Amino acid sequence: MSKRVVILGAGIAGLTSAIRLREKGYEVVVLEKNKDAGGLCSGYFVNGHYIDACLHWLMGTNEKSVLHQEWVHIGALGENVNVLSLSTLGSWEYEGTTVTFYRDLDKTEEELLKISPQDKWAIHRFIEAVRDMGSIMGMLFKNKELKVNEAIRTLPSSPHILRSMGESRERYAKRFNHPAIQFAIKNAQTGYNNMFFFFDFYGLFATGNADVPEGGAYYMVQRIKQKALDLGVEFNFNTPVIELLVANGKVVGAKTKHGIVRGDHYISTIDPLYTTRVLLKGRYRSLFFDRLEASVHRRSVSSCFNVYIAVEGDMSSIDVPTILHTKPMKVGAKEVDAMLVRSYHFDPKHFIKDGKTTVSLFIDQNEDDYNYFNSLDRAHYRREKEKTTRVMIRAFLERYPQFEGKVELLDSFGPLELKEQTNTSFGSVQSYSFTDKGMFYIHGPKLRRLDNLYLCGQWMRAIGGTPTALLTAVECCKEFDKQENK
Repeated sequence: MSKRVVILGAGIAGLTSAIRLREKGYEVVVLEKNKDAGGLCSGYFVNGHYIDACLHWLMGTNEKSVLHQEWVHIGALGENVNVLSLSTLGSWEYEGTTVTFYRDLDKTEEELLKISPQDKWAIHRFIEAVRDMGSIMGMLFKNKELKVNEAIRTLPSSPHILRSMGESRERYAKRFNHPAIQFAIKNAQTGYNNMFFFFDFYGLFATGNADVPEGGAYYMVQRIKQKALDLGVEFNFNTPVIELLVANGKVVGAKTKHGIVRGDHYISTIDPLYTTRVLLKGRYRSLFFDRLEASVHRRSVSSCFNVYIAVEGDMSSIDVPTILHTKPMKVGAKEVDAMLVRSYHFDPKHFIKDGKTTVSLFIDQNEDDYNYFNSLDRAHYRREKEKTTRVMIRAFLERYPQFEGKVELLDSFGPLELKEQTNTSFGSVQSYSFTDKGMFYIHGPKLRRLDNLYLCGQWMRAIGGTPTALLTAVECCKEFDKQENK
């Protein structure tokens, strides 16, 4: 008789675990608090307009990479999935000067030199580091056994790359004289990760390993869910887990509002702090994750305040994405002067309806912003949220006045809504950052003192995101199978 595995959460990690364990012959049931699968990798519809609330790019789209093979394995990518390749990582606009990071690194270097010839040496070293990181990640994604430090040692500028692990984007930007290039580097990507991570991401993008599957998050998740259903995975949606019941060092049941779901083994794919403190009632605290939370101001977490609008008119001249230097805006606990504008005109089949294009307005948030919003009473928060939404839309229209009167508000949300949706610490969309003060970390799939409980998901290592959710689920299933075969 096959053993029964209960999985908490139907995000990327939960779906991946379900598919892999079902393929091994285990009986699998997935418990999900929301009405559909996806977790943080989600998309939804408002007034007929499609909103992708997750994917900017998907790492692992290069067919030669190991990560691509894993995406294909679970049904996210494949022969019938069209992958859209963008020519730029984005454009950063600063007081009349536009800095663009192209997929073609030669073109990036050429354009940067036109903007600031006096930064020739800094520009050259920047491009060199991106190329080397592309090579490093290419080697890692082709060879599962190769370690990061081994790959770095093979490249000439590796000391430069290694130093970037302890260097913030703000500090690195000071190597350049031109304020527009400084602005672009400081705001090079969403979140609070260090310069090393930006080299990593830009390197992957330049080598064709970070593209966009047509239809984005919602359609990708539906493909994965359908594969799980075809394999016989049982899904229970609208079923939040209230408590994990424990007896004699083992989990014996997952208590939900509908009753107790029992299994032989349990896998939690949600934030480990929520698992240990809420579901296990604090009786099996993890010192590792407690310390991470205690050091959150050194590491930070990445959340966002997102406004989605439908814009009538031609958006094709706006780069994807465009980061605007704005007038100072108070969003959450701090003032910001940069806002990411992401128009989805590159995928007209899914994101343009009745001549209106879905556009995302995005501002970084962290633990301080979550704490600020959470300190407000409900009425005060509602007013603050509405005000922030108006300010962000006004910043968009000040840059693009041709769309005045042609903007329809679809939705907006911040860290509090993300917390409600996913139970992540501080309403974050990624795990603790890989910053200049808090280095990379990794946690294995087992929680001490509970023999039959496993953990996976993006919170198990720094940087997080959908690739981490996928890979930690793969590792968790391998460890699970290894323990079962002992």
